[in-house]
Amino acid sequence: MDQPFVAVAATDAIAPGKFIKVVVEDRPYLVANVDGHFYAVEDNCSHEDYPLSYGCLDGDRIKCSLHGSRFSLVTGAPLDEPADEPIRTYRLAVAEGQVWLDPTSPAEIG
Repeated sequence: MDQPFVAVAATDAIAPGKFIKVVVEDRPYLVANVDGHFYAVEDNCSHEDYPLSYGCLDGDRIKCSLHGSRFSLVTGAPLDEPADEPIRTYRLAVAEGQVWLDPTSPAEIG
C-alpha cells in the first residue's frame, strides 16, 4: 500500500461488530468492523474531550459512554444530543489481510 496509508491491524484482528483503538503518529483513532466493512474515526467525542473507544458500537454508530451521544461511523454526524458537532472520519483501505489508515486528512463529512 502506498503512502500515506499506514497498516494499523490485521483484518481478522477486528471481529464484526467490534472495534479497536489504534495510535498513529501520537493520534488515537477508532477502527471498527461493521459486517465486514471497516470504518475509522477520531477517538474523541465532539461534545467533550472524551475517548469514544470507551463507548460501544450500535450497528454503524459509536456511542459515547460519557453522555450517550451517538455518531455515524460512515459520516461522523452526531445522531443524539448533547453532541451537535460531527467527528472526523478517515479513509481506510483493506489489502493483503491488513486494514490501512490514511491519517493525513479526514474523509469528507457528509
